[in-house]
Amino acid sequence: MHPVIFQTTLFGLLSEPLSLHTYGLLIATGFLLAMFLAKVQAEREGEDPDRVVDLCFYVLFAGLIGSRIVFILTKVDDYVRHPLEIVMFWRGGLVWYGGFIMAALYAVHYARKYRMNYFKLADMLIPSVAFAHAFGRFGCLSAGCCFGKPTAAPWGIVFPSGSMAQQAQQVSGLVGISDQALPVHPTQLYEAGAELALFWLLVLVRPHKRFHGELMLIWLAIYPVLRSIIEMFRGDKERGVYILSTSQYISILVAGAAVVLYFYLRGRRAPAGTVG
Repeated sequence: MHPVIFQTTLFGLLSEPLSLHTYGLLIATGFLLAMFLAKVQAEREGEDPDRVVDLCFYVLFAGLIGSRIVFILTKVDDYVRHPLEIVMFWRGGLVWYGGFIMAALYAVHYARKYRMNYFKLADMLIPSVAFAHAFGRFGCLSAGCCFGKPTAAPWGIVFPSGSMAQQAQQVSGLVGISDQALPVHPTQLYEAGAELALFWLLVLVRPHKRFHGELMLIWLAIYPVLRSIIEMFRGDKERGVYILSTSQYISILVAGAAVVLYFYLRGRRAPAGTVG
């Protein structure tokens, strides 16, 4: 866990140190690499790469807002007490599904505005989305958020004293205030690995897709299952309602949307043509 790469006061010019947070750096790196991949694919498919790059920036902004809103809704009481922390997203505190849904809705608007085929556009972007999400999970690991349950598995990781994992274990009575945190499942790495695997699957399927929207459909069908499984190993229980976590409820809705989308696209059967 290395939440801050370095701090500086610019030789005493700043009263508070300026910090470069690992979480924000990894999200930015993942976004730039994903945008480059989307731009290259747009060129291969005969779409305007500049238009796709513009969309990527809008999607990033929409995604940050959506993911932050959903996270805040899961911890309203904390943010009512500390409202200034609402904008401190670089410390962690983003719900992936909130960002994805907000970004997808904006992409619909963008495609209509510029008369682009939304499903073709979605297929160009979804592998990059999976790739960027993996980087985001590495950022979660560095920030100490999205941690797992205690485990005796040899690959369990130990977060330092004062981390979110240790504080959660204190509340649960598993450790004392001065005790070292128990090893936990590296759920951040589980999800990063799952998204990288999905990225490569989508890249391999892309040359053989039969209709526009197929790659997005594959992601919508597989990711909710993987996410729901990983959620069972998560240790930050305050995100949940009743027996399921917020993300598991959303996963059910997303999986349902995948079924609806399958029948819709099967009916349209828009030919994919040459996809590169």
